[in-house]
Amino acid sequence: MRRLLLSAAVMVAFAGCGPEGPGPLTGRVTGEDLGAVLLRVEGPGVVSFNGLGDTQVYAAPVADRPDTHRVILVDPQGTDLAFEMQVEDRGMEGPVITVLQAALTSNRAVSAAVATVTIER
Repeated sequence: MRRLLLSAAVMVAFAGCGPEGPGPLTGRVTGEDLGAVLLRVEGPGVVSFNGLGDTQVYAAPVADRPDTHRVILVDPQGTDLAFEMQVEDRGMEGPVITVLQAALTSNRAVSAAVATVTIER
């Protein structure tokens, strides 16, 4: 009985250590009255991007930089820009996302520093 309990404990301990498999990571770009942002997404295993809610997504790999994508998020409502990234392994280390440019709903360019990116698993 004691061995059985010890074996079960070891299996539970290692269950979270392996890859989680393919699936989405949810991202959100926040900032006051943001209408659009240009992102650089760097990291292996990123497959595709989809908009959530009213957010439209335009994405393409960067030809001379492996594992790098440029992504444009647009939402004319000025709310959070929400998106999903399909990845090969949800357990992987998250990609590095940099805001390169940002614009308000009035189409006025603003500092990229006004936008904050968060990723949820």
